[in-house]
Amino acid sequence: MSLSLTRKSYFLAALTLLFLSSSWHAVANELPANLQVVLLSKLMPYEKVLSKKPKLSVFVVNNRDVYQAFNLLKAKQRNQQLGTIKFGNELPKKPYDIVFLDQQIDLSDALIYSLKHTSLLVTNDIDMVKQGITLGLSVKNGRPIFYLNKKSSDATGLSWDKTVLDIVTLYN
Repeated sequence: MSLSLTRKSYFLAALTLLFLSSSWHAVANELPANLQVVLLSKLMPYEKVLSKKPKLSVFVVNNRDVYQAFNLLKAKQRNQQLGTIKFGNELPKKPYDIVFLDQQIDLSDALIYSLKHTSLLVTNDIDMVKQGITLGLSVKNGRPIFYLNKKSSDATGLSWDKTVLDIVTLYN
């Protein structure tokens, strides 16, 4: 009986450590790529310009996990709105509706691209949203958080439904 109690104690201790380490990991790091993509896809119907397009083109810069998550979402047909999905190490030459960026991209080039092509710029780096990237996804206290640079969004010609504006953290 004491052996059984000891095994249960070790199991509970291991489970507690696993829970604590995964909670800390979720708070300390960005959202998993698949969750970022699913959450982003849930927001798209609430943006007036992009929601009118039959298929959205997506370009992912330097983030293979996000690229694969977009392809997986498209393959599972959980989002009929996704069209072309491409990956590259720099901003694309042709227009894309959504461009998912990382920290290695020159911010001014990205903003010029966005204005020229009416593209939604997305990142998981909140500092980039503060500096002008349109939309950011992150985690705070274990919960997903959206950040929207309203000034950048307005300049690009994007128009968000009030539902989105009520749930995002706004930067102007």
